[in-house]
Amino acid sequence: MEKEIKDDPADKKTDDVSDSNSEQNPEKKRKGGIISDFLFAFVLTFFLLLTLVMIGTKILGYQMLTIDSGSMEPNMPVDSLIFVKQTDPSALQRDDVITFTIDTEGTLVTHRIVSVHPEDRIFITKGDANNTNDAPVSWSNVVGKTELCLPKIGGIFRAFTAEKNRVYVYIAIGVLAGLMILWIILDHLKKKKHRKRAISVPEEKDKTKGI
Repeated sequence: MEKEIKDDPADKKTDDVSDSNSEQNPEKKRKGGIISDFLFAFVLTFFLLLTLVMIGTKILGYQMLTIDSGSMEPNMPVDSLIFVKQTDPSALQRDDVITFTIDTEGTLVTHRIVSVHPEDRIFITKGDANNTNDAPVSWSNVVGKTELCLPKIGGIFRAFTAEKNRVYVYIAIGVLAGLMILWIILDHLKKKKHRKRAISVPEEKDKTKGI
């Protein structure tokens, strides 16, 4: 004799709730994973790009410097990041912006050339925001020509490249690289676990059908 089995409404309600929770929790986990992945990738990419830019500019013969005063405003505001290319002084012309030293301590100034005197091997320069010319600049004091200016980035660059912070930056890059490797390994193991679970679930359902 076959016995008819009736579904208990209470059991059905419980099943519905558990199913709903099982559907919502994976969705929340998925969104949380996407956000954490993005933040991690963003921070790591920032540090790696900064490192690559610092190395790449040196290879190409550039120096990255920051503007600390308002003498070149509005074209080069304070906290701008500038790229200075080593250039033969004889190739420099009027209106070129150059970086040069003004004392034996190597203090750097970035101003615009207003006149060239090749016979004396000097430049006359002036800050765009200044009313008077600078003292004559000897060709031997010229560091290079300023070819690119990125406003508002100099402050960030200064913080990361300051000699007192350099060790901490390198440590942070190393830690982030290690975390990235660990993250990749854990993500691989998680996906492998999910694949095994996906394979085992259909097998359990097939066994249930025979009851």
